[in-house]
Amino acid sequence: MKTFLSFLLIAVCAAGTSCIGAKKMDAARERLNTIKEGQRNEVNRLNQISANSSTRMNENKIDSVINSRFDYRVGRIHIEMDSVSGEINELDSLMAERKLFRQAFKKIIIPKLDLLDSFRLENAKRNQVYLMMEDGLNSATYSLFDLAAFFGPGKYAIPQEQEEITANSFAPLVDSVINFSKRYSKFSQTATLVILGFADGTGFDPESDLYAELAGLIGRVDVSKQELNQKLSELRAETLIRQLRSQFTKKMGGREETENFKIEFLGLGKGERFPFTSVTDYKEEDERRRIVLCYWAVLPR
Repeated sequence: MKTFLSFLLIAVCAAGTSCIGAKKMDAARERLNTIKEGQRNEVNRLNQISANSSTRMNENKIDSVINSRFDYRVGRIHIEMDSVSGEINELDSLMAERKLFRQAFKKIIIPKLDLLDSFRLENAKRNQVYLMMEDGLNSATYSLFDLAAFFGPGKYAIPQEQEEITANSFAPLVDSVINFSKRYSKFSQTATLVILGFADGTGFDPESDLYAELAGLIGRVDVSKQELNQKLSELRAETLIRQLRSQFTKKMGGREETENFKIEFLGLGKGERFPFTSVTDYKEEDERRRIVLCYWAVLPR
């Protein structure tokens, strides 16, 4: 009888221990499932931002450089998410068998769950980054400066008498960048402005001062019309960068940048390439091609 009672007591204890172990395992799995769901939601949101960025680029709302800035920022967060996925996979394997679970519960499983929970609860901070990127994409569009009034055929310098008109033309763009930045002032930010200069297909008089100037900048005497217009488009982009720098400095109280707000200007000459593929009736000499396009984005660093 005594032996039977001892056996019964051992069996009851074993069952109780098994029950407790099963409850711990269920609780751990529930925590892990919550973490998985949060991670899936974030990854889906990041993928949507990348998809929206590509769509905006195809719609000509942003250019390839701005798109790459979004991809880089999203990619950095994806690295963190990949690390989380690795930890989740390890926990899944440790919870696959009860024996493994018991062995790893205190020293591995609980610390990892605590760490992943901490990362999940920081979603509120990352959410602000996502909102900033989504807002930037939703409001993204190009600014077209029809500089035919400033840049005549074969010109790139803005006459002094046109400086004020030019500054007024830039004011909405500058204000948009600064106002967007202020909405997310809690972040250290970098504003990227991509300025694309274009030229039409007008030729050059080999005896002209402009021909000599452009050929000198290219570094050869024998240059093609396409090379000259390429250089001309680059100079137009550089001219507008100088104007934009000046406007930002004025708007920001004599400073172009602050500790939390940096600006990068990227000027690119597109030569005789058409500004918009949707326009099908460009002509060789066409003031619609003597333009500068500016794309911008403000992203958290």
